[in-house]
Amino acid sequence: MEKETTAAKVEFYGGSFGPWIPVIFMLAGMIVNTIISPGLATLPMVAFFALALGFFLAKNKKAYGAVTLKGLQNSMFGTIAMAFIFAGILAQLLRQSGLIEALIWLVAKFDLNTGLIPLIAFLTCVLISTSCGTSTGSVTAVAPVLLPLAQSLNIDLGLMCGAIISGAIFGDNLAPISDTTIGSALTQEADLGKVVRTRFPYAVISAVISAVLFAIVGLSMITGIPPELELDGSTAPSLVLLVLPIIMVILMRLGWDLIATLIICNIAGVVLNLVLGTIGFDVMFTADGPIAAGMSGMMTLVLYVMLLFQVLEILNSSGAFEQVSRGIMRFCKTPRSAELVCFLIASVGSVVTGGSGIAIIFFGSLVRTITKAFRIDRCRGANILDGVACGATGLMPHGNPTLVSIGVALAIDGVDPGFSFLNIIPYNFHCWGLLIIFLLSILTGVGRKFESPEEGAASAAD
Repeated sequence: MEKETTAAKVEFYGGSFGPWIPVIFMLAGMIVNTIISPGLATLPMVAFFALALGFFLAKNKKAYGAVTLKGLQNSMFGTIAMAFIFAGILAQLLRQSGLIEALIWLVAKFDLNTGLIPLIAFLTCVLISTSCGTSTGSVTAVAPVLLPLAQSLNIDLGLMCGAIISGAIFGDNLAPISDTTIGSALTQEADLGKVVRTRFPYAVISAVISAVLFAIVGLSMITGIPPELELDGSTAPSLVLLVLPIIMVILMRLGWDLIATLIICNIAGVVLNLVLGTIGFDVMFTADGPIAAGMSGMMTLVLYVMLLFQVLEILNSSGAFEQVSRGIMRFCKTPRSAELVCFLIASVGSVVTGGSGIAIIFFGSLVRTITKAFRIDRCRGANILDGVACGATGLMPHGNPTLVSIGVALAIDGVDPGFSFLNIIPYNFHCWGLLIIFLLSILTGVGRKFESPEEGAASAAD
């Protein structure tokens, strides 16, 4: 009986709009909460009330309970939650080791222009994300090192987070091993290699413009190294810990999943700190040590993600996604309007789900139905779907790259507890660039290609 209840479609008061009300409430609440009381502390409360609202709107309360539990069975939830916890531990292992002080000493020793650090952060994340194909993993590898460094050097944290997220999204959008690249190619029935080749110009144009902007803005905000900082090089041994992000990149490049990679890096971080003496045994395993502090520091994010997946399951189990799919085709009149609808689908999908990969899987078949009806090239459909989904996800307050960045930033001593995604959005140049470039391409028709009747027939046969 339990299985039957879980599998049953849940109906809501308010008709087809009913399942969307909790989601809209949550998104609106997040934005209002961020404006009124910035920070992460109250986000779980917003998600909780959205979940409670869904309960009162559900006609079958018992079935609703089963649906919310089903949301926790999503493997994506487990991956994200564990990634946040292990990322928190890694951040503390690096921070408490004295690595940031050592990096400041290194910057001073080589007389590096601090205004170029946001550009360096962007290019570093471009290389890492392209190698590993993951935005969350790239942010996790870089943020614990570069954000505390930026805070110590008085570099705007919003600018630094924007650079890190932008670089991470680049590879997530373009790398052949990225889940979004693979997902967009598969859902659009397109050749993976051709998808990457045709996507390259859009991604590179946006990246070049972003690099120029990070250089200009970074140099305009240059402050130099504060004179009060200790630069005697006593923490230099902790520079050895820079091997941990390198290990992450190598393991993910070899096909290791993010969780296994983080476990290895955490263990290596504990061992290296103990051997080097940068964190003593008497500190490592205490309540204030990096392991306990890293876990507790990410609990708010984990709780929020748990509630988020429960809310999202409402849309899935109620059939709300299917209803949208059935009604949306009537807005497609021409190839341009069809592509605009695909643009909207990818954007809204990312806003609703908070993840580009999830949005692509959920809405990929709908985009393919639209492009097939107008004989739009399947690679074109894949590129619009992926580029827009990745760009929108990077701008979302509940997107994984943003959440990881904010979580790491708020754990740094001296950071304003009101720091939020509003501080990041103006500087997320590559994400804005992807959305603008694809929108211009759709409006002007530049890059639009059509399949031959033979290709269309072959696609239909498949």
